Amino acid sequence: MAQRKQPSKATASRRGALPLAPVRRQIWEAACDLIASGEQREHSAILAGRFHSSERIVNQVLLLEGLRFEREAVALRNGVLNALEIAREASATVDELSESLCQTA
Repeated sequence: MAQRKQPSKATASRRGALPLAPVRRQIWEAACDLIASGEQREHSAILAGRFHSSERIVNQVLLLEGLRFEREAVALRNGVLNALEIAREASATVDELSESLCQTA
């Protein structure tokens, strides 16, 4: 008996897949606009209708974009803190150098 061929990934259903990055960004910006305008209705329901998607997909997009901003903020904060520490060390090195020059003069 011949085995039945399984569908390839290209023909498999993409139902439930997240939208492409530009659309995810549009959903995020629309959610921010809803919050800024004081919209009281359920945001995921509004956005799902606007973007012809499900509330589950909209919620996943909002979570994903929120995680992106959180990680970017942490990276930025750590970068600034590291830069400040390097600047302090550089300043301390110059102070030590100037002290040693003053003692030898």
